[in-house]
Amino acid sequence: MSQDKPLILVVDDEPDIRELVKDILEDEGYRVVIAGDGTDARAAFSSNSPNLILLDIWMPDVDGISLLKEFKQQDPSITIVMMSGHGTIETAVEATRLGAYDFIEKPLSMAKLLRSIELALESSNKKAAIRQHYAQAPVGKSPQITLLREQSQRVAQHDMPILLQGEGGTGKHCYAHYLHSLGKFSSGKFIEITPASFPTDSLKLTSLAHNNCLFINDLSLLPTAAQALLSHLLNTQKLADCQLICATQYSLDLAVNNGSFSEGLLYQLNSITLAIPALRDHIEDIPELIHHFVDEQTTESDMPYRHFTVAAQNRLRNHPWQGNVLELKNVIQRLLVLGELDDIDVTEVDQTLRETSEQQTQANELNSINYDLPLREAREQFERIYLLHKLQETEGNVGKAAKLAGMERTHLYRKLRSLDIDSKQV
Repeated sequence: MSQDKPLILVVDDEPDIRELVKDILEDEGYRVVIAGDGTDARAAFSSNSPNLILLDIWMPDVDGISLLKEFKQQDPSITIVMMSGHGTIETAVEATRLGAYDFIEKPLSMAKLLRSIELALESSNKKAAIRQHYAQAPVGKSPQITLLREQSQRVAQHDMPILLQGEGGTGKHCYAHYLHSLGKFSSGKFIEITPASFPTDSLKLTSLAHNNCLFINDLSLLPTAAQALLSHLLNTQKLADCQLICATQYSLDLAVNNGSFSEGLLYQLNSITLAIPALRDHIEDIPELIHHFVDEQTTESDMPYRHFTVAAQNRLRNHPWQGNVLELKNVIQRLLVLGELDDIDVTEVDQTLRETSEQQTQANELNSINYDLPLREAREQFERIYLLHKLQETEGNVGKAAKLAGMERTHLYRKLRSLDIDSKQV
């Protein structure tokens, strides 16, 4: 069978179901590997790198939700469809919240299962195309961006860690993808770790990093224990077989001075430092960025093409852009989603900038997160505030809100139900 066919890992403790699903999927042209418990599933996942996993909830040695968490931590891009004969709404919501693409009840409807797999792989391919898009060279012809491209090409093949410094929204995440595409481990995975998800086990961290690109975002916020572990692994050369990229929007020197960041770790990480410029320092790139984001949104989200007049582009050039490139991208996305005419003129841009500023001010004043809450509850509070804001922007239109949030419509509906949000009442 051709190796370019999608590979599906079927995990189910019932032999009859495993074999039946395997036979049907192979008849449909898929490559299939099977596992009957968590141990076999972990081994198959590590050795086969499947495109999609069909994962049963109830198994003798470990539950499917726990495996879902494990697989998603090892490869956030993996597509997983859950299966269960004794599922509940709560279980389905939990699986979806943890990143499952779909939840299918047993007894299995093969037509429904095949359709879910087809849609899941389509979604996965689309996300892969987006990741490939991130790996493209930084957009712009200004001296700052030209220099940054040249520096990236020079340092990407080095073995030393790379530190990206820049304000929030400048595109550090995109630059990390670009460096990965240029580096020695470009054929490996791009694995992003945040302070909240940083593994406390050295074996797990080195396993994630092996032959991959490890991107540590918000470096300055790493807990003390995580800093110590990272420093130890660097000292012992246990991260030598990966590309290590770190990013921060805060001054690490100040963090060292106030005692929240290890001075030794700073010296280990700042040998190669790339400064990502604020958008206000290269405004001549804004017209090119506008065209780039318009093409990106109209291609990826099937939006109608809209043209920015010269006056509209000039107005965007002269906006202060405190949120940098990310703020520009969000404004363009909103203009494309909410507008109807073929041309976007300066009046529409002014109105959108004014509304965005007013809504941000209101959000800062009225919707501050309660930092005394546990992480899970605080995350849910943020998700509720964020989605209510998107629904208010679109006057309760879930389809448009999904586009603004970068979500599949069905996933947004599930999230709204889990957060007890009625879009009709917004």
